[in-house]
Amino acid sequence: MSLNIHRRLLVDRIGITGKIVSQDLYKHVYSVLHWMTEKEQQHLLPGGRMMLSPEEYTTRLDYYPVYSHKKADRRKIADITIGAHGIPGLKTVHRYLTLGLYPSQFKAGEFEHLQALLDLYLDDINYAKLYAYGKVNHLELASDTLTQKHHSFIAYRKYCSKSHIYKDDDGYLGTTYIGSLESDLFFRVYDKRKQLLDKQKPLITDSPVHTRIEVAMGRLKRSPASLIHMSNPFSKLQVTELEQAKALSDDQNWQNFLTACLTADGAPDALAALPAYTRTKYLGMLDDVPAWWWKPDLIWERLPEALARIAP
Repeated sequence: MSLNIHRRLLVDRIGITGKIVSQDLYKHVYSVLHWMTEKEQQHLLPGGRMMLSPEEYTTRLDYYPVYSHKKADRRKIADITIGAHGIPGLKTVHRYLTLGLYPSQFKAGEFEHLQALLDLYLDDINYAKLYAYGKVNHLELASDTLTQKHHSFIAYRKYCSKSHIYKDDDGYLGTTYIGSLESDLFFRVYDKRKQLLDKQKPLITDSPVHTRIEVAMGRLKRSPASLIHMSNPFSKLQVTELEQAKALSDDQNWQNFLTACLTADGAPDALAALPAYTRTKYLGMLDDVPAWWWKPDLIWERLPEALARIAP
């Protein structure tokens, strides 16, 4: 048994939505975003860039504290989206601002600088108010293992029948998705080292193994300030030790099932394809050999540290 190394729990991405209470305030925010990107970029963000992307019902500002025309050298830490739409059956218009943050991309002082700009130019929707009263519409949390290779273990969820493994044109097995991408809770497992190398980004660690286990959640209906009280989503993910699972039975159907879990579309998809009796039996066998290194409770002990990265 080798030592397993988990990096700290990360808030990889968070989206926070606040209500814009009037048309006048909406117009003010809209004009400020245009002013920041068109007139004051060099003064407000030396060395970086703010890029505005207007669409029919929304306008988004992408915030890069470091920007280069070479894509690999760009680093976005936030985006700001404002939008307005009618509510069906009512004459009321819903106006909102959504702040997207990428805390794993923060460098020293950058988040504080962004907060200062919001406080100065968008005082009615400043970050402290969003943190206290806004609603989290999207949250991604990540934990890394530096010893367990992707596709060397089987990840699954109880009562989940959807999964998918991305495959490129050469048949390379990429990200494993556990759960429906349209749901408010699903997991991703992927080779973080390869992703960074492919994007020509700096490696986070010198370890030759860097596997990321990530949970994505939507519509949490709570403020960022109250995330400290949320239940642990990682406890919903089960992980089975592959070699121990293989040793449970020499039956070829079982061995074929394990292969499908890793090379077809993942364990939930493979389980869903089985007759009910076999599905129950195989699920029980997976439960019998949990991965010794998968410790959701230990990961969750780092939640206060992770949330401190986004505190005002």
